[in-house]
Amino acid sequence: MALVDYASDSDTTSTSSTDTRNRKKQKTTPPSPTPPSSLPNNPPKASTTTPLPPLPPAFHDLYAATTRTTTHDDPALHQGRARQTPHTPGSWPSHVYVEWHPPPATHALLTTLVTTLQTTLQTNPQTALATKGGEGVEVVSFLTSELATPLPLHVSLTRPVVVGTGEKEGFLREVAGAVVGGGGGGPGGQGVFGLRGSGVVEWHRTGESGRSFLVLRVCGLRGRGQRNGEGLGGGGDEDGDGENPNPELTGLLRRCNAVVARYGQPGLYEWAEDEGADGGRRVGEAFHVSIAWSFAEPTEELVRATEQVFGGRDTQQKLREVQIPVESIKVKIGNVVTNVALRQPGVRPSGEGAKNLLGL
Repeated sequence: MALVDYASDSDTTSTSSTDTRNRKKQKTTPPSPTPPSSLPNNPPKASTTTPLPPLPPAFHDLYAATTRTTTHDDPALHQGRARQTPHTPGSWPSHVYVEWHPPPATHALLTTLVTTLQTTLQTNPQTALATKGGEGVEVVSFLTSELATPLPLHVSLTRPVVVGTGEKEGFLREVAGAVVGGGGGGPGGQGVFGLRGSGVVEWHRTGESGRSFLVLRVCGLRGRGQRNGEGLGGGGDEDGDGENPNPELTGLLRRCNAVVARYGQPGLYEWAEDEGADGGRRVGEAFHVSIAWSFAEPTEELVRATEQVFGGRDTQQKLREVQIPVESIKVKIGNVVTNVALRQPGVRPSGEGAKNLLGL
């Protein structure tokens, strides 16, 4: 994969050779000084340097996993986190998701808000009393790496699942077929679509991981948003008509869950599907982007401090303006990420949408 295309330097080489021969013919005596009045009044030439082209999107998939430094699980190397499913030879942790690289302005907004919350929780005596040692609640950002580089975020379409070595190819093929060839966008599968922030920011606790996640709820551009009054500062569906705020994500989720079930794995948001006729709306309200996490329980003090940072009217409006284009789905099996492209408008589906970095 070529990262950058450079123009040929043959012209530059020939010009340099001609200039060298001309300089050899010149006398070595210095030229007589020229009066300032006779100097040409030509402005300096503008720089002709062109910016480098951007890196291709698939470049990010090359470094989707960090380098392993040990052959066994060690929470000390991962900020105290432990695997939900311990690693065993022949088992491959897998995940299907939408990847999002926030643009600089959005990244700066979210980083500022999370940093403000971190400072508030570390200095607030009320939240400090609720923690061991009274040191305050520690919140870890998902937005920036230890090297201060922006990190991609994601919207999950499956739980973290495990497939066997002999199941990897079949699992990838079935997920790609479900995304590209079934439901959602008609006979041709799901087409590209867009998401936006709903303005709802809240803490979500998962018992299996023992962590609390600070999440920004998202909704489709065709959806009605979250239900009014839920989450920090409201920011929901003012119409209150009960429509599914995420029709595209809900369709993708159900197709991915069907594939996961065939491999004996639990589906994502199954609790919402059990709500009967109201299940579609409940599932649509569950989709989110995690922006930070903490080991702390979401106590009243933690929720109150979070609302003070994220619940302002101006902040809510900015969060609703966050845009998330969805042009592909990522399937990660082990440390290999495969990009499954969604159908582009006006393009007839071919039934083949999955390619990894080797074109396989």
